[in-house]
Amino acid sequence: MKATEKDCPEEVIKHVRNVDLTDDENASLFAWIAGKAPLDCQVHCVTEVADRIDATSHPEVIADFCSAAATYARLLEPESVAKVKAAYLRFNYDKNIHSNYFLGLRYNRIDLRNEFSGKIEPDWSFTNPRKDAETWHYYLYLASLDEPGAYEALNKKIAGTISGNDVTNLLKSLADLKTEGARKILLNYKGDKRTSDTAVGPGPPISETVSGILNSNYKDPPPPAR
Repeated sequence: MKATEKDCPEEVIKHVRNVDLTDDENASLFAWIAGKAPLDCQVHCVTEVADRIDATSHPEVIADFCSAAATYARLLEPESVAKVKAAYLRFNYDKNIHSNYFLGLRYNRIDLRNEFSGKIEPDWSFTNPRKDAETWHYYLYLASLDEPGAYEALNKKIAGTISGNDVTNLLKSLADLKTEGARKILLNYKGDKRTSDTAVGPGPPISETVSGILNSNYKDPPPPAR
């Protein structure tokens, strides 16, 4: 059922419609919403904020909006996704929030490739996909839209990584795509005996991690891009 303002407490809908999105005091807007509203209202608030957010909004509000768009993607109606896309086109890309930024686009299958053509200089020097890995998340996004060469670039990064721990982290991140292209890359590591690291010593081998991923993911194809 479509989430609407009727799903929201009056206090929440009034606040979301009037809050100053540029003010530091409101940087944690979505955390406030999550603490005050039921799930359907939280989903609707993504649409409400999408109507208002722009380039003047606080960077943390923008980052949290992108994260919320990803979190609630499976619950957003097509018209809500269209509003999310319009919001993305109003605020500026900030590489400091690259993970949340591309996650919101990727989970909602929003195609903004033309907006990024030639704007991101590839830098594959990172080791962890959770730190300074703008290029990785950009190419995950491109791969999710079947951009030619994207899977090859991701595969090359993993293949050139020596540390078992780093390979494990990259493969886990790649697996989130849940696509056939990602599955084919994962299959290359079904026999890899390198191990990840834990606080008390070597963790499971890459082969075991990959086996678990393959058994639990890749059941449903992604929806078409919007």
